[in-house]
Amino acid sequence: MTKRSGKKRKKKEEISDDTSDDINFLGSDSESAPEDVDKYKAFQIPDYVRYYPEDGGNFEYIVFMESTDSNKPIGDRDMMSLATNLKKYNKGVKQLLRMNKFKIGVIFERPGLANAALVNKKFLDGFKLKASIPASATEVTGVVQHVPTHLSNEQIYSNITSSKNIVCVRRFMRRIKGDDNTFTMQPTKTVSITFSCPVLPDTVDLNSWRFVVRPYIPPVKQCLKCLRYGHIAKFCKNAERCSVCGNNHNFKNCSANINEAKCCHCNGNHIAISSQCPIKKKKIEENKNKVQSYADIVREKSFPQLGSTKTSPSAQFISLLNSDQILNTLLESIVKIITLNRTNDKTICTENIKQVLLETLQNKKNPD
Repeated sequence: MTKRSGKKRKKKEEISDDTSDDINFLGSDSESAPEDVDKYKAFQIPDYVRYYPEDGGNFEYIVFMESTDSNKPIGDRDMMSLATNLKKYNKGVKQLLRMNKFKIGVIFERPGLANAALVNKKFLDGFKLKASIPASATEVTGVVQHVPTHLSNEQIYSNITSSKNIVCVRRFMRRIKGDDNTFTMQPTKTVSITFSCPVLPDTVDLNSWRFVVRPYIPPVKQCLKCLRYGHIAKFCKNAERCSVCGNNHNFKNCSANINEAKCCHCNGNHIAISSQCPIKKKKIEENKNKVQSYADIVREKSFPQLGSTKTSPSAQFISLLNSDQILNTLLESIVKIITLNRTNDKTICTENIKQVLLETLQNKKNPD
């Protein structure tokens, strides 16, 4: 693609927009931007709706539900009555989770049943609810570097090819301070690509040029109102707190010297939103540890060695299957599951398979 320079550069395995405080995606709330601002707005395919693939391999199929009535959050409703109606109008509901005051999670047995809940207008409209599938359940985001800045996000999408379906393209923007103390947003050569699949592809092609796709590390969510982690100011209901002194007022009204700032998280001599805060650094590392694609997990090199043996876990598993006892137990369990499904009309799901397998193993261990 391009000529290599004489000096070796350290390979970046992961890209994060937390590596610099002045890098962000250009959003609608940006204070200022280039004249061709529309050119760098995130491009998402029109009318895109998340659905679970029938062969996705998930163990749980969760659907988020929220109230469409802003004056009546879902957490203020009769939860027992809501559970009854959820199971009455939707098939395959396994469990319910309270995410927060405004959102609940509904876990379904199968992907098709979860997808059906998204378009169940009779239930959703009748109870003033909206349903969605979380992005983390069906999508994965990666980044590519050295993409020419004159290309808009839509142009990148139109010219990019991949083995996976692409649903969104965003370019990273850098916040630049001018001589007049105003800020402008300038495009960088780093672009994020969101795929509608759980596996991150190794590469994508842009006009015949091959780009390596690396994991995207999402920024740490920190509220600029209450300064707590895990949410943003738009959804904050907590009291305001100053990032300089920690008291209950806006930082703009703070009379404390910035050089005497005291972090409300670690009591360090820095503002509470500083990237140098050890608490924030820890959360950034936690985000990095969470970023691991399915492809990385199943690669043999990503498994640690067991004890002193050099045999890989996959080879050990194959060796176990060659054991007549293990193989017969698995076959016996499969026959029982198929029989239960035919005779009792019992749904074949992960929980039922697990239950039958455990019962078979227990009978083998304690024969009559």
